[in-house]
Amino acid sequence: VIYRMKRTSKELKRIARDILNDRYRVPMAAFAATTLIATVIESPFSFSMGDNPTNMQLVISLIAELLISVVSFVLGCGVAKIHLSMTRGNDFRIRDIFDPFKKNTDRFFIAGFLFLLMIFVSMIPVIGGFTYAVIADFSVVSIVIAAATGILSLILSCYFIGYITLDHPELKCLEVFKECRLLMHGNRLRLLYILLSFIGYGLLVLCSFGIASLWVVPYQTETLVIFYLDCTDELNRIP
Repeated sequence: VIYRMKRTSKELKRIARDILNDRYRVPMAAFAATTLIATVIESPFSFSMGDNPTNMQLVISLIAELLISVVSFVLGCGVAKIHLSMTRGNDFRIRDIFDPFKKNTDRFFIAGFLFLLMIFVSMIPVIGGFTYAVIADFSVVSIVIAAATGILSLILSCYFIGYITLDHPELKCLEVFKECRLLMHGNRLRLLYILLSFIGYGLLVLCSFGIASLWVVPYQTETLVIFYLDCTDELNRIP
């Protein structure tokens, strides 16, 4: 089955704003809670590194960062569940961020690990482009190549793994990735356009020292949820 998105980016973002209208509190709290949890877990490892960490400390820190990233992915699935429930008109609560830890937890952790591995693979082009830019002393051509490889990395990234893991508990992890590949067929450039449209909001987050992320991140997450539901044609069946 090949899914195709029907709505424009502008329309998807408008729907996202309508759904979030007067209901920002729980998505904002979910984002803040998951960010705080990940920060609290990661802080001891950062403080223990010191100025001259040993090789063993570096290895432990690397393993810890990997595990924390997987935990963050699972928490992100909980946030996605809140947005999916809100969009579908179902009940949603802040404690839903912990739902992936309660049932089929192994699926979410394996999916998170495979997702991080795929992100690393998709980042190879941008690493190569940035390395070339450094070697070329950041010439105009090298900067263009670095930007192009960055866009290529975004296109290669496999989004919505968490969403599909939530929606299809009957699928095994590899089947989830196959379903995601089918979902993204013909929609990667559309998704890229949506992601690039949030660059201005990213600058707003920087200028506000991160405070604006309480509004921007839920808005972006809801837009991606709307995009996902549009790709699967479910959005047409939601009042």
